Amino acid sequence: MGQQDDDRVGGAVRTMMGYVRWIGFVACSLAALGYAAIGNYNMTGLMLALAVLSWINIRRKRNKSEPPARRER
Repeated sequence: MGQQDDDRVGGAVRTMMGYVRWIGFVACSLAALGYAAIGNYNMTGLMLALAVLSWINIRRKRNKSEPPARRER
């Protein structure tokens, strides 16, 4: 496999991981609502915490495509 094949496969994996992150966020959010509806507030808190971590991960990965800004001293 050449470098060109590696780039194509890497792009597909990055795209799928983007979908997986969004699916995880939605699943945790809906689970939190479901647990809140039945009154299980411990699990509601856990699912909300996972949803927040998923959101942070989505935002972090979205900004990953931009090169990091260099600070001037």
